[in-house]
Amino acid sequence: MPPILPDVRSEDWRAVWLGAAVAVAASLLLTVLAASLESTVNGPGRRTVAEPVLWAVGGGAGLTLGAVVTGWMTRRIGAAALAALIGAAPLLVLVIVAYNSTDLRFEDQLVGTLIIVVLPAYLGAVVLGSLAALMARLFGGRHALRNTRQ
Repeated sequence: MPPILPDVRSEDWRAVWLGAAVAVAASLLLTVLAASLESTVNGPGRRTVAEPVLWAVGGGAGLTLGAVVTGWMTRRIGAAALAALIGAAPLLVLVIVAYNSTDLRFEDQLVGTLIIVVLPAYLGAVVLGSLAALMARLFGGRHALRNTRQ
């Protein structure tokens, strides 16, 4: 049976865990920051942008930061996607706990949060992490070429 995880070399795991830590910390911090800016963005008496959209932007920026760090360090797309996936789990938990709507059943809230907030943030992080891995391979210098040929 083929392995479930992407092909990550043993020396790249340190970069994956570093990127995952950056993704977790930055996504949680930027999500809270985006939630606190809700009154500034919407203004008094208006709701131009919904709170979950702001949370998705903040969380997506954090996931992207972690994926870009990992993609640049490892020069591998799978490692960047894995770091963003590890960072997406705490983001999902935070948004579910923060939203906590009594109008919705838990299952509906979980699926809605996953589809509306976390999945687009994850996909954006994977795309930008892939671009970072590609740019690192193109512009990383001799050290990058030496590491990818091993």
